[in-house]
Amino acid sequence: MANIQQRFDRLLACCRDLYEATPDLRDFASWPGELQFAVPEAVIVPAIDLVKGWKNHHPVHLALQDVADIAAWQRSYTENQVGQQFMKSYGFIELFGPTGHYLTADVRAFIGYWGAGLAYDWHQHEAEEIYFVVSGGALFRAQGEADRYLGPGETRQHKSNQPHAITMTDEPLLAFAMWRGPGMADPTSQANRFSDWSAGSQPEIG
Repeated sequence: MANIQQRFDRLLACCRDLYEATPDLRDFASWPGELQFAVPEAVIVPAIDLVKGWKNHHPVHLALQDVADIAAWQRSYTENQVGQQFMKSYGFIELFGPTGHYLTADVRAFIGYWGAGLAYDWHQHEAEEIYFVVSGGALFRAQGEADRYLGPGETRQHKSNQPHAITMTDEPLLAFAMWRGPGMADPTSQANRFSDWSAGSQPEIG
């Protein structure tokens, strides 16, 4: 158990370093003061092999690869919603939050992976959100804002219930994300609103 926690502590420390070096993240939410490690029960998803096989030297990228086989991976959607290929090439871990590898009720943080060529379709959630691109890049779209391609070190913030989408091109995306505010503790809200857009309606953009 000690070795497992040490490996996750390394990932947490790397994310803390990223956070401290990024004004947009610091302005978005305070780093939680009390974090209780919750020994994870490993949940394996197909995307782990893609994460581990992706060569990159960013400290968060390397630290995630080190815990990939022992982390509790999640996927918010079903194959009926997003298709088989999406489910094979996508996954995330909740680093800290109400149900994270470290427990806190103050804020939620995720590290997510999306494979090259995936289209993460329009969705929305009550919680406010910020993305930080760790590795790779993608086209970020949001209602009322210009489309923008983000690469390593760049951020994008989404307001509460602001429809947004992400399109991966010829490279995958590894991103650190934080949630704050009402809805932060509701992991089902994102999938539910994705279903609304998938049913045929599309947000007005611009």
